[in-house]
Amino acid sequence: MSSILIKLKKGIRKLFPSNDIRPFKCTAFHGTPNKKNIIFLLPTQVRPAGGSIVAHHQSDSINTIEYKNFSSQVFYPDKVHHLVTNFAHTSSFKRDKIFDIKNDFVIIPEMMVCRYAPELIRLGVKYGIHVQNGYSLGGEVLLGIANFDDLLNTYENAQLIIGNSNDTIENIKTVFPQFSEKIIRSYFVINKSKYQSIENKKNLITYMPRKLGNHSKLVLLFLNDKLPKDWSIKAIDGVTEQQVYDVFFDSKIFLSFSEFEGLAMPPAMAAMCGNRVIGYTGEANKEYFHLACFEEVYCGDIKDFVKKLLEAVERFDNNQETLDLKSIEYLQDFFSDKNQMRYLCELMDVIDSTLV
Repeated sequence: MSSILIKLKKGIRKLFPSNDIRPFKCTAFHGTPNKKNIIFLLPTQVRPAGGSIVAHHQSDSINTIEYKNFSSQVFYPDKVHHLVTNFAHTSSFKRDKIFDIKNDFVIIPEMMVCRYAPELIRLGVKYGIHVQNGYSLGGEVLLGIANFDDLLNTYENAQLIIGNSNDTIENIKTVFPQFSEKIIRSYFVINKSKYQSIENKKNLITYMPRKLGNHSKLVLLFLNDKLPKDWSIKAIDGVTEQQVYDVFFDSKIFLSFSEFEGLAMPPAMAAMCGNRVIGYTGEANKEYFHLACFEEVYCGDIKDFVKKLLEAVERFDNNQETLDLKSIEYLQDFFSDKNQMRYLCELMDVIDSTLV
């Protein structure tokens, strides 16, 4: 079995821990009269994942701006009383499986759509699909949970399809060109990053081992004794969102092992905290890898990975690296509240036109 299928299989097991899922129900007037509600359906996860963090923040933002009489909730269908404590949020939770067919609109992640969209179709509840990774939009098909006709049916009945990057949108159009007119582009916020001068940073290199673990092990093996003694490497794993920012604040170099990403947060977070980022683009990250603080390595080229890492370490030791403020400013604008707010208003405009 290929590495991507193994990764998908593990992900699906986490998303769907049990087949004993109580069916959804509906009512004509379950919520507040005339209050339209956008419900972000999410998987139950022990560790904070970028997609869930983004959904919570977007739900919180909808509740803050009070645009066109919309409210929002997050919904964990396999564990409706799930508590989220590993990242900051102010979210309102949906604690039942009863939907208001007049006022509720559900947004489903791409990897859960074949599991949950048929129930919403049966009830007449309108929904959209948020594809946060264009390479996992058919994950349920690849794992035999559904067939392609099932997947096609869920996209055909969706009121809208959301893509979080140019690459993701092109993937959707490649698989389902007939639904191109339904697609809108989403944006999310990265606004907790802080940076300090290079002189105050530690001689620290960071990476995330859960991304292409064999690749990171090979880089460390090939690197072996070549790293100067006053430099260290730290794996970031099993920590909170804030702890990730804290590590990036101190580190100088982040190694990106992105594989088939939608639009990865960690490389951007690291760069916004003043890190030199070296590694794979995961395809979608090409939207920001052109910036000067990023160095692309073609996926699997371990020798080039080590070469570029050692060259960067030498530049730091020779005081030839400077804080790339232009790249930081670019990323702050790209992952800004302004862009997310523009997207959320477009989203609510589209949903508003369907809830009639």
